Amino acid sequence: MEKQQKILEAKHAFQRNEPFDPRVVRPVILESWERSKAFGVTMDTTPPRIISADELRERCCARKDYCEVALPFVENLKEFAAGSGFVMVVTDEDGYILQITGDEDVRNLVAEGGMVVGCNRSERRMGTNGLGTPLETGKPIQVFSEEHYFGPSRKWGCSGAPVFSPNGKIAGVFCLISAYEKVLSQNLAFAVSVAENILRQMKMKEAYNELSRTQRNLNVIIEAWPFGILLLNQKLKVIQANPRAAKLLLAENDDLTGMSFQQLIGPKNLRDVDIRLGVTDRQISIERSGLTSNLSFSIQKAAEGTYMVSFEPAETLHKKVNRIIGSEARFTFSDIIGSSSAIQSTIELARVAAENNASVMLCGESGTGKELFAQAIHNASRRRKGPFVAINCGALPKSLIESELFGYEGGSFTGAKRDGRAGKFELASGGTIFLDEIGDMPFDVQVNLLRVLQTQEVSRIGSSTTIKVDVRVISATNQNLSEALSRNEFRRDLYYRLNVFEVHIPPLRDRKEDVSLLADYFFQKYTSELPEYKATGFSAEAYGILQRYNWPGNVRELENVVERGVYLAKSKLIGPECFPQQILSSILNHHENSDSRWDSSAPVLVSRDNLNQTLSDHSIRENERRQIINTLSLCEGNVTKAASILGINRRTIYRKIQLYKIDFVSFRND
Repeated sequence: MEKQQKILEAKHAFQRNEPFDPRVVRPVILESWERSKAFGVTMDTTPPRIISADELRERCCARKDYCEVALPFVENLKEFAAGSGFVMVVTDEDGYILQITGDEDVRNLVAEGGMVVGCNRSERRMGTNGLGTPLETGKPIQVFSEEHYFGPSRKWGCSGAPVFSPNGKIAGVFCLISAYEKVLSQNLAFAVSVAENILRQMKMKEAYNELSRTQRNLNVIIEAWPFGILLLNQKLKVIQANPRAAKLLLAENDDLTGMSFQQLIGPKNLRDVDIRLGVTDRQISIERSGLTSNLSFSIQKAAEGTYMVSFEPAETLHKKVNRIIGSEARFTFSDIIGSSSAIQSTIELARVAAENNASVMLCGESGTGKELFAQAIHNASRRRKGPFVAINCGALPKSLIESELFGYEGGSFTGAKRDGRAGKFELASGGTIFLDEIGDMPFDVQVNLLRVLQTQEVSRIGSSTTIKVDVRVISATNQNLSEALSRNEFRRDLYYRLNVFEVHIPPLRDRKEDVSLLADYFFQKYTSELPEYKATGFSAEAYGILQRYNWPGNVRELENVVERGVYLAKSKLIGPECFPQQILSSILNHHENSDSRWDSSAPVLVSRDNLNQTLSDHSIRENERRQIINTLSLCEGNVTKAASILGINRRTIYRKIQLYKIDFVSFRND
């Protein structure tokens, strides 16, 4: 009592701004008194009004997560508080009392002092106390008797601890209140323990709610997913499946729960060890009740001891892959430029080939547009909605071409992907595969290709099972395969299987009337794609050169020359000076060297801009002379470097220098 009397005297002196011995008051209490004084609280402060039942209900609803955990938790402790001489109080973050439970006698006594549900005991309203002070400091505290700033509270001892929410903010306070003489130090430890348990349960509830939301969202996704989805347990039995799964698996029962995964797909398709290790895009054919379903499976571990299986029709996956890797046919017969009888008759023959499902072999020199024809045939066929997959048989190493064509199982060879990979024939199923440069295919691979064409089934490297495919084959070659047959470099049976419908694509030199059409087409293409280059067209001399050149590189070479011309001409006509030197030199020399690439009877094309101006050998020679002089000037008289830039050898440039009487020494600086 003597100690409490000293604290009371110190409190009076503090409130009257009189001197007192600060050692009488604990520092944490004195700090709270100073805050209370700043808040305008006195020993005789009138308590704030008690909120109504409706207001209290609104407060609890607004703090649902906190109240649904804290209030039941504390209520369950009520039986332990009976006859103990203390009550338990729960507040919100503003200091409003939401619950008082415990010893009924004590509860009635505190109510006489105004402490009831709905009252406010924040430090800002009522000064230092075991409920409001922890809200201000965020720390647990015990407040005894006269330490309370508000007079009527002096008979009580409070042990209060802040309750934090999962986000780290204070949600409220839990406090034990009893007569101050009965307060024990363990009371504070108990209050802290209760506060921590409330926080722990709030976290658990939050995690549970999040898990429930995730599960609901997952169920919605699984139900709506266009793929088949299965969740397997440790024994590889179905514990969850979406509606799409039963349909794709040709199951008689829509409810797959409890069924063995091996029973659903067939024991020969996947081993248990493969399922547990996981697979990616594994092609499996399921036959049931006379029906066949070709599916692509991916399996991966989910939670501990469970496996997630997703699958879709193989053709759906292949279409997606083709879009990603760019294997699609973009060109049609309308994209083939040319009015000559040679190209028109070829187009008509290719249209006939497109109407059936027979294998097509496209023959023609490099650069004639064999893939263009292949895409056009595909797009005019009944397979136009299926994939178009192209592979260059001459561009792949011998060791890789078989795996590219037919695919492989995981671990089949060094460097193989763990999950394996589908081959081009699988990706092309339902559509067309284009085998370019078929003449370069290794002889031993030809045997396997023939087997696929005969059976319409592929077997991946390292696999003992076959996968059904539905593929139309278009092949192409720039070789004379008849000679390869005679040298036993190409199998006759494969040749006849591929060459059901042979289409010869004429070289550009055999359809000279198409050169100007193609040149104009490529000119429009590059000037529209490159607006910063303002070339206005071709000069009469340029048209003549394009017409007289025999184009050993065919359409591809012509396109490259036109593109170069657009870059060099910039905002003027494309003239001879924009063409590669070897083209000009070849035209000048074709009479002398009897180069078989040149047609000496080729007509000179009259300019579209000036019908009176025609191409002459003199103008070509003058352009060539000007190019050599400009290049020598650029190279400061270095003949070797100039020859390299012009694309001719040193012997030729020296002959030209002598022919045009060019003093190359004058360009040197020394």
